[in-house]
Amino acid sequence: MKRRASKALHENSVLHSFKKMLAMQGHSFKIVDKPDPPDAIVELDGIKSWVEITDAMFNKEYAKSIRAPHNLGPNRDARGQEILEATDPTFEETVVNVVNKKYAKETIKNVYRKKGAGILLVGLFSPFVDLDVINNLSKLVSEIVKSNDPRFNCIYFYDRAHNFYKVEI
Repeated sequence: MKRRASKALHENSVLHSFKKMLAMQGHSFKIVDKPDPPDAIVELDGIKSWVEITDAMFNKEYAKSIRAPHNLGPNRDARGQEILEATDPTFEETVVNVVNKKYAKETIKNVYRKKGAGILLVGLFSPFVDLDVINNLSKLVSEIVKSNDPRFNCIYFYDRAHNFYKVEI
């Protein structure tokens, strides 16, 4: 599958899961358009907004493994061996970098200027993500938001299973 088709499939899957999560919380969510950028123009509870999706990968090998035809599971390496090591300290840097890139991106800045604040969904693709890591990453991302313009009125992390975790801004 070509990169563009794979990206569209991934984004549609994330948006569908996000819609399901919001519906469970009593919210309505409708995709109005997919201009790229942003990844989607939406209506959330009848109010127009936009969504941008980005992913933070543990490393290139892990990124390749999750795209493999077989599912290795969250705690297995490429050979199927269980991973028992601690978190890679560079994953935090990766998450910070992908969020900072969304603030540095001129096209996203223009979307914010024209359409107001939107929603950022950040995929956390690491075999070591747990609630402690998510809480720590939330603090780091919250500091990024505080030191930038308010282009994202809410940010959610999501994991490989499409569980969503709202970042307290």
